[in-house]
Amino acid sequence: MLNRATWQVVAVSVLMLAACAHVPAARPDFAAAVENHLAAIKAKDINAFLPTISATDELDVIFPNGEALKGHDAVVDFHKEWFGDREWRMTPVVDKLIEGKDLSTALVRYDYRDTPDGAPRSAWLVLVFRLEDGAWRLVHDQNTRIEPPEPG
Repeated sequence: MLNRATWQVVAVSVLMLAACAHVPAARPDFAAAVENHLAAIKAKDINAFLPTISATDELDVIFPNGEALKGHDAVVDFHKEWFGDREWRMTPVVDKLIEGKDLSTALVRYDYRDTPDGAPRSAWLVLVFRLEDGAWRLVHDQNTRIEPPEPG
């Protein structure tokens, strides 16, 4: 038979375990996830890019001309080839973040140059991230070209 001191130790231990079981996991920082994603693109670093995107086939990218990539493998294959081109430059600026419970959006304006000295083309980029396995991962990338104003 257990004495009173032993019961108290058991009771406190059970309460401590119960309290630990209900501690929610730390929520990942959405702004940091967006910055990591954009930094991987700017650096043309496929190894840094891969953890920022969904591993599912729900991943898609839509280019400014309307063409689309569907699925994880298509998106990865494109980025491997694109990152292999060392000439282009992209300068993104995060304009707005909207954070939801498990789906969040970043609005980014960027300038893109085919070469370091090339003329910039501007576009809006809407990035949709979903919480997957405790991290924000890209599931949708939508590009919309910003046409330059007409001269005169």
